[in-house]
Amino acid sequence: MLVGLPGAGKSTLAAAVAQRLPDARVLDKDKVRHALFDPCDYSSAERDVVFAAMLDASRYHLGRDRIVIFDGLTFSRRTQVAAAEAVAHDAGAFAAVIVCDVPVEVAMERCEADAAAGDRHLAANRDGQLVRRVAAEMEEPAGDYLTLNMTGDVDRLADQALEYVEELAG
Repeated sequence: MLVGLPGAGKSTLAAAVAQRLPDARVLDKDKVRHALFDPCDYSSAERDVVFAAMLDASRYHLGRDRIVIFDGLTFSRRTQVAAAEAVAHDAGAFAAVIVCDVPVEVAMERCEADAAAGDRHLAANRDGQLVRRVAAEMEEPAGDYLTLNMTGDVDRLADQALEYVEELAG
């Protein structure tokens, strides 16, 4: 599971890792939200339903021995990480927590640059204010995790992520 601020590069890393794992399933929060609620109001109730749907989808895929990559979730609260870990454990699998780390300013710049370039992100609330709010709510994950500096080369980062997953699986 990829943990980090909006604009940290979680989606970029998820895509790079998924390319290397043919049976991986990327569960994208923004796509799930839009499928269920378009137009979205970004309420906490909506967020809870989306998270529950993603956990259900991960149960389905893990039950078929597929790799699941959560994309678009900040996992800013330990309870979210614990819920995803519990689903993996119940399926006889494991969860690899990877923190996608960037300075808050970099995440804000990325979100604002995307908006300025006309790159309409599915999450219409993705801006500097959201980055600041999520940063204030972030909690360090409990247990083991890998931290990646997301200002680096994405191919190298994907390799590091896969090495970590393989180490845990070993």
